[in-house]
Amino acid sequence: MGDHDWLDEEYDWLDDTNLREAFCLTFVRDRDESAVLRRFGADPASLRSLAGADQATPSPLTPLVLAGRLDGWVFVLEENGYQGSRIEVLRAVSGGTEALSVYTNVNGNRRFAHAVHGVLRTGFDPGSPVRRWGEAPDALVPLMRRVGLPDRGDPGWSSAGLEAALRLADLVTGVHLDADRLAGPLTTGQLVPLLSDPPELPTWMLRDDQELLTAITTAPPDLLRRVVAAEARRRAVEAGIAIEPVLADALAELDRPERRTVPDDSPLGLLLRELACQSELAGTSLALPTLRGRMTDAERQQAFQRHSAGLAVQAALFPDQVRAAYQVLGWVAPARDPARVAHRARLLAELRG
Repeated sequence: MGDHDWLDEEYDWLDDTNLREAFCLTFVRDRDESAVLRRFGADPASLRSLAGADQATPSPLTPLVLAGRLDGWVFVLEENGYQGSRIEVLRAVSGGTEALSVYTNVNGNRRFAHAVHGVLRTGFDPGSPVRRWGEAPDALVPLMRRVGLPDRGDPGWSSAGLEAALRLADLVTGVHLDADRLAGPLTTGQLVPLLSDPPELPTWMLRDDQELLTAITTAPPDLLRRVVAAEARRRAVEAGIAIEPVLADALAELDRPERRTVPDDSPLGLLLRELACQSELAGTSLALPTLRGRMTDAERQQAFQRHSAGLAVQAALFPDQVRAAYQVLGWVAPARDPARVAHRARLLAELRG
């Protein structure tokens, strides 16, 4: 952990590059930016060198990341991105080393995260740093105080905010990213985001459906596993992805009692990540009027359905079947339309044996 005088260092270049409102800046203790980008989720075939950040040509359809070496660390900069704030990405890039990220978006959502050896040690919202989480939520308190981030007292909004979080990143890493470094040699790549873990907690919609939530959490493990597997299989068939050889093998695996996580770089993981990219593309084409003609409504609906079904198969393979059920079964809550009401009733009957 380095220590240097951050008072004379600034991040004004965020304003100059129109990044301040929405970016994610991640530092990884490493010397190989290509290796870091691959662990980050970049497509290895897309990696290329740039003379400077001004040569990057980001597109809403092809999200790019920029990376470079900085005194024993690699920085990864995402414009209007958030991958570095995800626990799955932090786990991957900090394995065997250390990583830190600062994230903000146009909605005012912000996050600071510090991970070591694949474990999140300290996380907090820079706007409310009194609320912290992780394996060692108080580990950075002495440094937080130095940059003006309150560590106790009123958990309400802190005026220190984003700038203090960036200065804290400087203190933890001992390095500082400035405009001059962004003008130097960089590596860029196209993101194929890493798989998401099944949710640790039920969605608010499922929490509102206490009858279904109770049925999930009290069902005998073997019964819950069978119900989750059957629903994942049904959704895969309905979405038309069950005929994919890799998916067919995964569905056959659901008949066995053993469960596992899906590696990101496995054939199944790569397929699921591609389905996620297609769904993201569908959402982007729908949100931006200039891109709406790139896909028909039917193509967008198919992309969303295939991705949702892929998530269900991935979750059904997960060792924790309650978390799997949150992902696979929770979609029926709240049930309002007749088809969903009927499906919810069938799931309840199955969960109750």
